[in-house]
This record gives sequence, C-alpha cells and structure tokens, in this order.
Amino acid sequence: MKIAILGVENSHADAFGKLVKENPKYSDIEIVGIYSDDEEAVKRILDAGYATYAAASPDEFVGQVDGVVITARHGNNHHKYAMPYVKAGIPCFIDKPFCANLDLAKELAQTAKDNNVLLCGGSCLKFIDELKPLARIAKNKTVVSGHICCPVNMDNPYGGFWFYTQHLIEMLITVYGRNVKSVTAYCPDEKANRLTVIFNFGEFDVCGFYTSAYRYSAGLRTSDNQIYDTFCDDVAYTYVNEFDEFVEMVKNGVMHDSYDDLVYPVKVLDAIERSYKEKKEIVIE
Repeated sequence: MKIAILGVENSHADAFGKLVKENPKYSDIEIVGIYSDDEEAVKRILDAGYATYAAASPDEFVGQVDGVVITARHGNNHHKYAMPYVKAGIPCFIDKPFCANLDLAKELAQTAKDNNVLLCGGSCLKFIDELKPLARIAKNKTVVSGHICCPVNMDNPYGGFWFYTQHLIEMLITVYGRNVKSVTAYCPDEKANRLTVIFNFGEFDVCGFYTSAYRYSAGLRTSDNQIYDTFCDDVAYTYVNEFDEFVEMVKNGVMHDSYDDLVYPVKVLDAIERSYKEKKEIVIE
C-alpha cells in the first residue's frame, strides 16, 4: 500500500511516519513521498527517516499512490491538496479542519461522492477513550445540560478561528450526536484565546468553552440529578486510531462516516464564526 503525506507541518505527520517506520503492524505500507510549502517541516520529516522524497507540488503523486494523508496546518490547503486526488479516484485522509470554509467543504465532499471516492478524517478527539462513558450516558439517560472544554489558538497564521476549533466539535458530536439546532457564540477579542458557545440541542443546552488551558474535558448532568465529568490531558494515542481508520478504509473500501458527516463539523464551525461576528444566534439547517 503506497501513500503520500501532504502538508507535513504538524505532529500528525510525524506520528504517522513513525508508525509506518517502526511498527510491524504497518510493514505493508510505504510512504513514497511528502509535500509541504514549509521547508523546515520537510527537512524534519526527511531527517527523521519517515520519507526519502519531497515533491515539488502537492499533486505530484496522482497516479502513483493508493491513498493520501493530508495534514497541512492551514485548512485552506486541505481542499486544494485533496481535489486532484479526489478527481483521480484516490482515497484521502483529511486532518482537522476538514476544510476552513463551508462552501469548499461541500464542494470537496460532493466531488468525492460523485466520483465514489473514499474520505475520512476530521479531529482525532472523536477517539478519546474518556468520552465513551459520557456518550453511553447521553444515549441512555435524559440529559439536562452539558459542557465541553478545549484549548484554542485564535491568533495564528493558519486560518485564525478555524485552526484548532474542530476538536471541540468532534467531542460534542461524539457525546451528543449531530443534531445541534442552533449556536450562540461570544468572543470578546479574536486575538485572545477566549470563545464561549451555547449549543442548543432542543431539549437541553451544552456550553462549549474554548480557552488557553491545555486540557480536554467534558461533562453532563442528567434528569436524575447525576453529574458526570471526564478529562484527558494527552491525546497523542488517538493518532493511531485515526491512522487505522484511514488504512482500513483504503484496504476494505468502506467509509466510517458519510460525506455529510464529514461536512457537519464545518457547518457548525461556520455557524459559530457567524454567531460571534454578527452577535446573534445562528440556526443550523
């Protein structure tokens, strides 16, 4: 199985490269090359021995690989890097954010659907083990309120608001599902790591707290007056989960999530950004 990694700027590229290089489980996988517009990132991956070839353009591996892994830091590059491969029928893993623009996310997903191309990705936070008990409780009990807390980096060259925010949305979806009715967001300063969101699920609300604190936490209260909380400080183990999802998808020809599922977090993020900028509740249709 031959793959290429496009946009090797973040730690996911290193993690995937390390898995392929060192873990016998992936001995049948070859990273034929990488691409990034960040020369330092390219040097880091090559020096680590995770790949031996760096392409001059992101579409250079079309027709040469069985799948591509897109881990570019800037979400705007995800659509640009993926489209030549999607049009060529090549499966893609696309890191968070799936896209940093709702129209581009819809176009990418629709093109993949039209060409029957396999896609996966999003945030690795959906694989946090600590969320599983909360998801079971939310499914089997009557929820009256909840909260999700995640770190955020609002002031950055990688899309600002879009760079890190899908993590919280994936945690939210994992526990409560994809049925947010509306969002109301408050952000007093886009250069500060402070963004609060009320997710209206109809029968209850969930508060999302984006802050500078590097801890992922969640909790909920049920109608029988029970309170459940959990947290996770190290999410690196989830890189294996998301890489496995990609590998199994390519080998078995089956997507774990639908095209609409992959677009949904982008839809919610788009509503959040409009809400805090327009200072009003935004209905999610």
